[in-house]
Amino acid sequence: TACFVKGSEKLLDRLKERLKIEPGKTTSDGKYSLDTTRCIGACGIAPVFTVNGEVYGKATVKKLDEVLDNLEKN
Repeated sequence: TACFVKGSEKLLDRLKERLKIEPGKTTSDGKYSLDTTRCIGACGIAPVFTVNGEVYGKATVKKLDEVLDNLEKN
């Protein structure tokens, strides 16, 4: 799959490290849940991640950290 080939595993590893949870789990404060999916049909912008229904394409660990940092500010 496009996301896997283009580095989605690095994104998942970063999320597990940063949130201190495994896929299928929720943080103790209830703020974050981590789920994985096979495909959301966005191969042209792979890898992708979604937060609150918003799709972030051509994702990098840096972009993921920026999105999480912005969420923490709110």
